[in-house]
Amino acid sequence: MKKQLGILALAVLVISVSVASADDFTTSVNAGSKAMLFEFSGLSALAANAYQGGIGGKYYLLDPLALRASLLFGFADQGTPAPAAGGSAGDANAFSIGLNAGAEYHLLKTRVSPYVGGTLGFVSTSTSEKDAVATGVTAPTTTNAAAGQMVNGVTYFSGFGFNVAAIAGVEFFIIKELSLSAEYRLGYGITAPYDEKQTTGAVTVTTKSGARQALGITSVGAFSLAFYF
Repeated sequence: MKKQLGILALAVLVISVSVASADDFTTSVNAGSKAMLFEFSGLSALAANAYQGGIGGKYYLLDPLALRASLLFGFADQGTPAPAAGGSAGDANAFSIGLNAGAEYHLLKTRVSPYVGGTLGFVSTSTSEKDAVATGVTAPTTTNAAAGQMVNGVTYFSGFGFNVAAIAGVEFFIIKELSLSAEYRLGYGITAPYDEKQTTGAVTVTTKSGARQALGITSVGAFSLAFYF
């Protein structure tokens, strides 16, 4: 939270200085313009265009119309020491990968450029946990825990997620090669959890879970920085 507040404060300062130094401003964005995108928060149920640990880009087909896409990738791992009396160590991890794409239509070609559009995307997340046990004890292994898997203080839910959203936002150009964007999304997201499997020795118990859905307006994961080149 402190890091996000610091980034936001810096962004406000930069914007204030930029506005004070130049009132008349026309963007240099035209058909064929390209940008690399970065976002400051992670993927939520409805945030179909969050670049969580991945890379994003934007390309203008026309002066007002831009296409954007990103590759999502994330991996987290946390080890657990073996018991003091001896035995085997434990481990918990989570792996995510996905893609998303969207389009934005800019209503004005000015420093403050409002836009509308839409996004869609998917992400697949899998988790695994092996308990630390004493010598002679068979360690149980759980994959895709239905209750979620905590790794490094973050709870990950396994499954295949798909989301689609209508967007409305504003892009502010600090300079012609650098901009900040913020947007709201009215979206629908659904996650189909993977089956939980708990294995102890030669015995595996499978537990099925129902799909999770979400519908609503969100701004989570929608604050981005664009570098034009």
